[in-house]
Amino acid sequence: MRFFALDTRATEKICKRYCTQGETEVLLTRYHWLSFLLRTFREFLINIVLLGMVLIAWMYEWPLLEIIGSAVALWVIFVLFRVLKAFIDWRYDFILVTTDKIVLVDQTSIFSRQEKPIHLENVGGIAAATQFWDIFPFGKITIHLKEGLGGDAVTILFVPHAQEVAATIVDVVTKYQRKGHTTQE
Repeated sequence: MRFFALDTRATEKICKRYCTQGETEVLLTRYHWLSFLLRTFREFLINIVLLGMVLIAWMYEWPLLEIIGSAVALWVIFVLFRVLKAFIDWRYDFILVTTDKIVLVDQTSIFSRQEKPIHLENVGGIAAATQFWDIFPFGKITIHLKEGLGGDAVTILFVPHAQEVAATIVDVVTKYQRKGHTTQE
């Protein structure tokens, strides 16, 4: 299904679009579900406040229809769209690693999708770090760039099994460089 920039089959299309002849997909990973949960925690608290307002209105026998209508309007304005944005951001973002490039897909809303291909010759190094004291099986990956996308580094949060993903990317970069695809300095 396609709705503006949101395409539910974008994963297959992007994989086909960025894999040239002779290039194979090595790794495809999405973000951990806790990224959605942590981004919607504030909205959960707003839900509790709105529910508390309705309960207080009920206890004092205020006109419930107006209070519930106001609470629903506030909920739609302050909660619904942020939860939908967090869900779309979590569900449709992914990292694609091929034998020649890394593609970072960031679907921030139904109106915006950003695809960032990083060619392996531009990768200077990969670093993996834990998040939340390594209690949960995800972490962050930092891709240090030689050039392109601003030069410095690209950090990706909430990557499941970040150490294994970083090791896979390092292995792909090493194999790419051994094939003789290194850039001339």
